[in-house]
Amino acid sequence: MKILLTLTLILGTLMASSLPKYETKTLENGLQIVVIPLKNNTNVISTDIFYKVGSRNEILGKTGIAHMLEHMNFKSTKNLNAGEFDKEVKSIGGVNNASTSFDYTHYYIKSSTQNLDKSLELYAELMQNLNLKDEEFQPERDVVAEERRWRTDNSPLGYLYFAMFNNAYVYHPYHWTPIGFMNDIQTWTIDDIREFHETYYQPNNAILMITGDIEPKEVFAKAQKMFGDIKNKTEIPEFKFVEPEQNGPKRVTIKKESEVEMIAITFHIPDFRDEDQVTLSAISEILFSGKSSRLYKELMDKKHLVNSVYAYNMENIDPGLFIFLATCNQDVKAEDVEKELIKQIELIKNEKVTKEEIEKVKINTKADFIYSLESSTSVANLFGSYLVRGDLKPLLTYEENIEKITQEKVQEVANKYFNFDKSTTLILKKGN
Repeated sequence: MKILLTLTLILGTLMASSLPKYETKTLENGLQIVVIPLKNNTNVISTDIFYKVGSRNEILGKTGIAHMLEHMNFKSTKNLNAGEFDKEVKSIGGVNNASTSFDYTHYYIKSSTQNLDKSLELYAELMQNLNLKDEEFQPERDVVAEERRWRTDNSPLGYLYFAMFNNAYVYHPYHWTPIGFMNDIQTWTIDDIREFHETYYQPNNAILMITGDIEPKEVFAKAQKMFGDIKNKTEIPEFKFVEPEQNGPKRVTIKKESEVEMIAITFHIPDFRDEDQVTLSAISEILFSGKSSRLYKELMDKKHLVNSVYAYNMENIDPGLFIFLATCNQDVKAEDVEKELIKQIELIKNEKVTKEEIEKVKINTKADFIYSLESSTSVANLFGSYLVRGDLKPLLTYEENIEKITQEKVQEVANKYFNFDKSTTLILKKGN
């Protein structure tokens, strides 16, 4: 107990000043520049660009375009051949990657400080000079379709995950995941891609972030030079989708060729800004984080019902889901796992979690948070993910909100959102 108390005191001291300072400037064309100088003498920086567009901004019939455009951004531009972006990054000893989520698209280059110019030059080239040729689009469409087959159609767990959103959301674009529907992938045109790029890949819809061993004044001057003359092309459409309240429990059985049965249970929760999100994260930690978590101990160790189980909260721009997802062991029925999941959900609603569980959550969460501030890449991910969603406050108040978590608050929040009258349950059975 003394060791635990000492660690708590140490972490508490660190957390008081753990977030690095940042500076920001917005160019006349609306591009926001954010610089987080870590001054750690590593000579390493992460140069990231976040676009405020994800699958959330798509419409039925044109799903998956945001992800497809991420692929197309590595094709040819006015001054670069297809694949040359990656080669240019490698030539300076850097690494790069990209990802598309429900809410935003993220590109990053990790390199040495002296190669900032090259990274900025490459991003500016993509923003204003992407060719989007049909002869490059057609084969890349096949690559994306194959990715859809591999991750979703031919993966029982991926198939269940996709179907889970199809059923938990009826109207909102979270109805599909960023990969999109296969028919849409196969029927896009290059004009669809061009229109999407012109609409969302504009300076006033992007955040350029440089994190690491760098001086802000240098970044602002170079960003102005590289991006200052890029024009916005069109108005960004207003987002109008609001998911109607679910007015009863939903239960769906799907069949898929699979060695085992699977189950998902979802509950609607608020968006990432809501103060309850920190407590929902604590509930997730108590239920499934590590071998001492409740679901691991009960469903895996004691009863040997599952080979994997998850319980986690989405933190999205719009109201998300708290998701329970389990893969059954051989010859175990999903309905038997469902009963045990319900027991654990009702337990956290009806009985207070222990003081030890709360203390463990606080220590682990703080430790993870501090660890995430150790490298330029992870700091950029952390700050960027909040800025691109439109609100940094949940990050700035995160540390103090962790301290406010109590046994009573956990029980209150569990009862507030784990309402089976508004739940969606999917069971995947073996079949074709």
